[in-house]
Amino acid sequence: MLHAEVKALQDTLGITYKDAAHRLFMAEIEQVKKADSAAKGFSALRDQIRNTINEELLPAISAVDKGEFDGYIFIDGKWKKKRGG
Repeated sequence: MLHAEVKALQDTLGITYKDAAHRLFMAEIEQVKKADSAAKGFSALRDQIRNTINEELLPAISAVDKGEFDGYIFIDGKWKKKRGG
């Protein structure tokens, strides 16, 4: 299959078999680099999401579950202590 791609490239561009194979090889290298870069980007994003959940969301959810906000009410964008409660 690769031989056919090299021959097609050779015929299309009128270059040597060696040059066509090299161009095809370099194109494949670029695709691998892009895929590797994307994988690293998604890995970093996954780590950032995991850290956000563990460091910011879980403590807040835990506090709510423990009833730490039972004596408060959220009014006008702020937590305020309930009156008489």
